[in-house]
Amino acid sequence: MDSPLGAADPAAEPRRRELQSLLRTEIPIAAQMDVAVDQIAPQGLWLSMPLAPNRNPHQTAFAGSLNSLCTLAGWAMTHLLLEQLGIDGATVLRRSSIKYHEPVESDRVVAWCLPPRDADWEHFVEMLPEKGQAKLDLVVEIAGSVSERPAVLFAGNYVVLGNGES
Repeated sequence: MDSPLGAADPAAEPRRRELQSLLRTEIPIAAQMDVAVDQIAPQGLWLSMPLAPNRNPHQTAFAGSLNSLCTLAGWAMTHLLLEQLGIDGATVLRRSSIKYHEPVESDRVVAWCLPPRDADWEHFVEMLPEKGQAKLDLVVEIAGSVSERPAVLFAGNYVVLGNGES
């Protein structure tokens, strides 16, 4: 099955700018954190933020900012997928878990939201019109500099309450 985000889109730049504007206007913390949408591709969605306004007293990324960046990445991925389906809906985070494996020290912190697994995506697409709501489990990683594993690993369960086709 193809990626839920579709094939690489040569006209992705306007979509990237629109998503960044949406995040910054509709979710004010995204503007406060200076979140940027770096890339939308079949392999996922990348958001980033500068370390400086999101640091703790140890000069590493503040855990709350890391959690917020991951939450925003999952929300943005869900938004893109709904847009692709032509469906309006309210997206909320139902539950999440986050593991901080190592401090994040890079000047630019990058979160990568992986596309949903094929089975999860198929179930989501089936349930949303049938039940008027559906859930989507997403994983977001923030790369580390010390080990092979991610510095931060986030799992979010997003629920969409569908409002029909847009």
